[in-house]
Amino acid sequence: MIIDGVGLFNLINQRMDYLRVRHSLIAQNVAHADTPGYAASDLKPFKAALAGAAPELSQTNSAHLAASKTAGAYRQDTSYEGWEVSPSENSVLLEEEMIKAADSARDYQMASTVMRKHLTMLRAALSTRS
Repeated sequence: MIIDGVGLFNLINQRMDYLRVRHSLIAQNVAHADTPGYAASDLKPFKAALAGAAPELSQTNSAHLAASKTAGAYRQDTSYEGWEVSPSENSVLLEEEMIKAADSARDYQMASTVMRKHLTMLRAALSTRS
């Protein structure tokens, strides 16, 4: 597809993938809300996942240095501490998980809206004739 090489679209795709993985972890936490001893899990914030990533570069001339691609999966936050722990040693609070699910859904909707708007602008720029 034509948008694969555009950095903004790659970043939005990474953000949407991050939110998809986070939503599945939240769903897993909710599913285990009554499991004794279950520890809730979450991902590190997306900003932390981007902090170590270098910008993607392309080699446009053979005299230039070769670009290095960094790839990595989203890491699970092992230092996660929830609001409280129940007497059964279960750290899942449904209220906290619902807040995280709503935040994740809102962020996903925003990312998809930004993607759609930029695609509209790209189409408009490509369709104009001079």
